[in-house]
Amino acid sequence: MTTDIVNNRTLGLKIGYAATDWRHPMDYDTYEQEMSDWHVSVIIRDLEPIGAVYRKDGETHVSILPHWRQRWLTRGLLKELLTDTRSTRVDDGNDFMYGVLERLGFRRQPDGMLTREI
Repeated sequence: MTTDIVNNRTLGLKIGYAATDWRHPMDYDTYEQEMSDWHVSVIIRDLEPIGAVYRKDGETHVSILPHWRQRWLTRGLLKELLTDTRSTRVDDGNDFMYGVLERLGFRRQPDGMLTREI
């Protein structure tokens, strides 16, 4: 299996919207406006889009389609995702990621963000 991050904003937005567990639901047009200043890529596994990566100013977030969760991440992909990442957040239901990120030097902050020095 090969997994790649592909610079395709349009597909990344569509897959990311479908993959996000919304705390505060929004329509697609509002979502697209909210993401206007974020760099959005799509995660592709064996030619199938499985999620999206959002990056802005050292912050990185990932949305993965439900049927791929907890089976999409590889060490190589994690390294690529987090190379320049200084902050991120873990959503409810993805608690296993706290341990992964903490082993990589991230520390939980009172507001729920995880940060690290680069």
